Amino acid sequence: MVHSGKILALDYGLRRIGLAITDMNRTMVFPRPRLDNKGEAFVFEQLGKMITNEDVTSVILGYPYDDSHIETVQTEVMKVFGERLSKALSIPVFFEDEKYTTAEAEALLDSYGYDFKEKKLQRDSIAAMLILQSYLDRV
Repeated sequence: MVHSGKILALDYGLRRIGLAITDMNRTMVFPRPRLDNKGEAFVFEQLGKMITNEDVTSVILGYPYDDSHIETVQTEVMKVFGERLSKALSIPVFFEDEKYTTAEAEALLDSYGYDFKEKKLQRDSIAAMLILQSYLDRV
């Protein structure tokens, strides 16, 4: 693990990618606007800009296990995506279990009274925040 600089987390989806980032001290986690998944080239370009502009030194990618903590087809997709991302942007990519983060994000947004439209806009980035916080709590 890289021990300095900001960490960017991704909650990867086929249509949208939730984003969250730490501060430089890695003590606080902040949501960033979600990224529309318009293909790998577009995603890598946008993430590359963010990594440069925000001084990001590593990426955490949500890792989708099933309920029995067994890898799935989607887990394999994330492994390949993470490897390609790391190579394309020359940045270390680490994985963190993302199980239930979308449901947790939805419940959190419900508790704050967000309507359906606002929840849809925020859910993916809140899930990325939960993934990132889980990673920080673990390391």
